Amino acid sequence: MKLKSNQLQQHLQQHGLSPVFFLTGDEPLQMMECGDAIRQYARQNGFAERVILTVEQGFSWTSLSDEANNLSLFAQRRLIELRLSNKSLGTDGAKALQAYLQHPPTDTVLLITANKQDANKQKSKWFSALDKAGVIIQIWPIDAKRLPDWVSQRLRQQGLQANQEVAHFIAERSEGHLLACSQEIEKLKLLYGEGQLDLQQVIDAIADNARFEIFDWVDTILAGNVKRGVRQLNGLRSEGFEPILITWALDKEIRNLAHIAYALQNGQPAEQVLRKHRVWDSRKSLIKNAVKRHPVTKWYRFLKQTAKIDQIIKGMAAGNVWDELLKLAVQVAGVKQA
Repeated sequence: MKLKSNQLQQHLQQHGLSPVFFLTGDEPLQMMECGDAIRQYARQNGFAERVILTVEQGFSWTSLSDEANNLSLFAQRRLIELRLSNKSLGTDGAKALQAYLQHPPTDTVLLITANKQDANKQKSKWFSALDKAGVIIQIWPIDAKRLPDWVSQRLRQQGLQANQEVAHFIAERSEGHLLACSQEIEKLKLLYGEGQLDLQQVIDAIADNARFEIFDWVDTILAGNVKRGVRQLNGLRSEGFEPILITWALDKEIRNLAHIAYALQNGQPAEQVLRKHRVWDSRKSLIKNAVKRHPVTKWYRFLKQTAKIDQIIKGMAAGNVWDELLKLAVQVAGVKQA
């Protein structure tokens, strides 16, 4: 059975737990919240034991059958989490999963999480077996047109009311990254409590962020202040900020600057270009100076680097994400690399 992510809660309330849930997609917030909903419902219904199997190099697929046949000494009901991430099942995995699905153990729920599955994988026998035995939830990013409505709904869930101008502003600031958007809304709730929000409050909240806040760090880098930027990045890391949010914020500005630089290179008036790309008056000087620092080709080269960092975060490329972020940041700031 295939469900949309927003149908999961209702399904659990009406039908309870299925023998297997398969969450697949590349949008981290929805993946996390769907997984949390299943875990919470399982705990509330006596699934006290939780077993985690992570598919990585050297993983043995006999672990799945061993857990299926293992009678718990501590709890009658168990939740087994099989974390695939970006790994492929392969022949052994497909066989092991199909064997499990033919005779799912009683009082056991299998929760599988994986990155987005392509069309070929969705036509496979193991995918069809999952569809018959349990619930498949394919997580899709929310497109730009629907994002303001998502923001409005999220605000209401936090007890906040705001007009469409506020929702659009928050949506533009997050540019499709729901985790960043959700954190921004939670921060607004902490700052102002429940009730009505206006645009100026949201702008002030962003301007008054903590010392090592992500957007402030990006502006520091765009200003070419390397020493302060390095300190801020170390602060973000030590305070536990997710690298995916930092990468998103830097990528967002680089992408904008690449488009601005291209338009200016082709003779478009600066004020018109800045207005088109929604650059606030307070940031115009910062953006103009940053654009002058590098040619158009280099801005597009920086975008390739953010794409590589994103692949490292998702486990699709080798490297240290913090080292790569630092390397890119100092380049954007204007430090030439040997």
